[in-house]
Amino acid sequence: MKDNKKEILKESLRDLRSSSVLPALFCLIYGIVLIIWPDISSNFICYAIGAAIMLVGVIFVIRYLRKDLVRDFYRKDLVIGLIAISLGLVALLRVEMIKGLIPTILGIAVLFSGIVKLQNAIDMLRMKYAYWYIILILSVLNMGFGILLIVEPLWIVDVVFVLIGCGLVYSGISDLVTLFFITKTIKNMVMESDIID
Repeated sequence: MKDNKKEILKESLRDLRSSSVLPALFCLIYGIVLIIWPDISSNFICYAIGAAIMLVGVIFVIRYLRKDLVRDFYRKDLVIGLIAISLGLVALLRVEMIKGLIPTILGIAVLFSGIVKLQNAIDMLRMKYAYWYIILILSVLNMGFGILLIVEPLWIVDVVFVLIGCGLVYSGISDLVTLFFITKTIKNMVMESDIID
């Protein structure tokens, strides 16, 4: 039974590392890019979003052209595809409009990251880990950055993107710090399990 618990802890640790490290590194690296090259980065995001939406639309249109009309009569692949292609074109042609939406979207992502860290802090408190409050502080700051990006004061767009970069860098670093503390907690639990055995 104890071996089973130990394996569950080790599996949880592997899952945590595989699901947390890459997103944290992405936030960190992309945040640095936004801080150094805010204008180029913001334009690239807008064009990438437009191209991605158009690609999805093309895929839906191709699915419509290849589908069995009898079996899939009620599916609206063509309609969805044409709408997606149209939205993608709008995104490519109206870059400034998309720029106005990106801070809100990224703000929601940073806010979500803070909420996840809040749960991590509560979990660590329930496990009686001594330094749970560090993660709590990180989560509150994380959520603050997210809310600030969502509210988006009327600043110059490039300044907003530098702020987004700062938020992403902070989110990436705090994710890695949180991962370090949680990993340490799980390792301690595994060691305690070995000692008890």
